[in-house]
Amino acid sequence: MKNISKYILLTLSVFFASCDSLLEVNPRQSIDTAVALSTAEGIRASVFGAYNNLKAQALYGCNLNAIADAMGDDTRIINRAGGRYVNEGQNVVNNHLGGWGTYYYAINQINLILKALPTSKLPDAEKATIEGEMTFLRALLYFNLSRIWGYEPKAALPALDKGSVPLLLDGIDDTEQISYPKRSTAAEVYAQMYKDLNTAIAKAPTGGGPHRATKGAAHALLARVALYNEDWATAATAATAALSSGVARFVGGGELVASWRANQNPESLFEILFNSRQESLGVNNALQSAYTTIGSVSEAAGLAASRTTLPAAKGWGAVVPTTALLALHNTADVRRGLYQLGLNRSNAIVEECTKFLGKSGVVYMDNVPVIRMSEMYLIRAEANAKLDKLKDAADDLNIIRKRAGLTELTTLTTQQSILTEMELQRRLELAFEGHRWFDLKRWKRDVIKTTGNVIYGDTRTLAPIPTSEILANSNLVQNAGY
Repeated sequence: MKNISKYILLTLSVFFASCDSLLEVNPRQSIDTAVALSTAEGIRASVFGAYNNLKAQALYGCNLNAIADAMGDDTRIINRAGGRYVNEGQNVVNNHLGGWGTYYYAINQINLILKALPTSKLPDAEKATIEGEMTFLRALLYFNLSRIWGYEPKAALPALDKGSVPLLLDGIDDTEQISYPKRSTAAEVYAQMYKDLNTAIAKAPTGGGPHRATKGAAHALLARVALYNEDWATAATAATAALSSGVARFVGGGELVASWRANQNPESLFEILFNSRQESLGVNNALQSAYTTIGSVSEAAGLAASRTTLPAAKGWGAVVPTTALLALHNTADVRRGLYQLGLNRSNAIVEECTKFLGKSGVVYMDNVPVIRMSEMYLIRAEANAKLDKLKDAADDLNIIRKRAGLTELTTLTTQQSILTEMELQRRLELAFEGHRWFDLKRWKRDVIKTTGNVIYGDTRTLAPIPTSEILANSNLVQNAGY
């Protein structure tokens, strides 16, 4: 696609120039891609860059959580942020998740690394590790692309299905290599994700922290991908492998709120690391600011203890929980402690989600958990319920319930009762982590909200492909209704 490719070529020079500090060489305006990836140091630097792409505002820096949550039914928008998220909260046509060019730039960077690996002078073990990490990241990027712009394989509406997204698997670093691919089918995109994740499981490192791809993270992402694909057996098996991987730990009930106050969430199987002030997206664009007016963990603790003197608001706090979501919490549910009254912004003080609170000590700069241990129990419960392994599914749901401070349910004896409880626990456990909109979509459910319902298959179910891409590539077909 011409526009994507031009964007890639423009930003490649910027990226490699930005890697100079990593390589400890003299700054340059640009560097030839082939030269940069011909050295071990260049490949290692580009791997850092591949991870850094995930911090973009359109991805995990903010929008994959905040806009997805705004479009769903668990939030309402407080119009005290200069109109931010109002249109997304009202599901206005053409106000949706985006970042098409950012995704494909990141994928191309990964493809270039993978193309350079076989002939590089890196040790074979390091080559394998990098291949495992990059195929994990590529699968993650395609997973998000496919669920934003396309239907899930088992949830498509034939009359409206225009395909998933183009599969680009060869890195390009020259305009002569530009191609104009059509949209692949959902089945084709999912097949590639399975292939990439199986490679990641085979080659990614076993140990290490959640900020780099590991075998455990690859199992976890495979569990999520398989769940969306309604491949129940694979989802259950992969979730079990992720839970036993040792990459993260399932915290006790007394630690649940505290786990969200730690800079690195102990439940994270994969987490986006923000580790320098320069990476902060600021008050207008950061995830923390989207959700809360509170500036830090210590400030939140002080407000919980006393509200006699209120500090100035640090964030916009535009995307906040509905009263209906808050009411779903049992009085014993420790997860209710993740919501509290915020600060005065535009003469409004409301309850806000405090999962993201500048935990590193720098406001607007939180690590973002992408996959957590609790999600694996919920995935396994849903998959086992669909496989009629009802006791196993009920056991996993009771693990989630008991950790939240709730009593064990002995009434989870039918598939429907288990699926109903599973949905409730997903809703409470994963709130404000960008899941609800996509859950409703994969279940082919309408989004019911006071600002107007979004019927499944409505134009607004999928995002529009950027007009510039449609104009540049005659093989691309726009989503229905745009």
